[in-house]
Amino acid sequence: MKSKTELIEELNQSIQRSGTLTVLHTNAVANKIGLSATEFESMDLISRHQPMSAGNLAFKCGLTTGAITGVVDRLERVGFVRRVRDPGDRRRVLLEPIEDREKSRKVCDLYQPMQEMFEDIMKTCTPEEIEFLIKIHNKMNAGVEAIITDLRKK
Repeated sequence: MKSKTELIEELNQSIQRSGTLTVLHTNAVANKIGLSATEFESMDLISRHQPMSAGNLAFKCGLTTGAITGVVDRLERVGFVRRVRDPGDRRRVLLEPIEDREKSRKVCDLYQPMQEMFEDIMKTCTPEEIEFLIKIHNKMNAGVEAIITDLRKK
């Protein structure tokens, strides 16, 4: 039987591999719809936090405002996002996604194999196991967000 330390190390290695595979999968999906991974992840952030200022997007992506301008210009040019005036401050511009059923369907289709694999695995778990996974995953996400914030401050 493995020790707790060995199991923790094995889990750590598995999580690191999962992170790498997630990045590679994101790159592959983004490429299939003609975006870079940064553009694709930016779209995800805009969709989740809409409307969103370019400055807030730059902060969340860890990019300069100049770099994010290029990302937003590209997303606007290919029809994924639009700039709109902030109704509370007309000097400020917000970003919002452009709803496009065809593009959404293509992204969903690209994620379908991942979704099916995930559902197949989750079918083998009890509700209690899934609740445990949610609890651990939420704690890890909060920890990673804190670490990212700390890294950007240094």
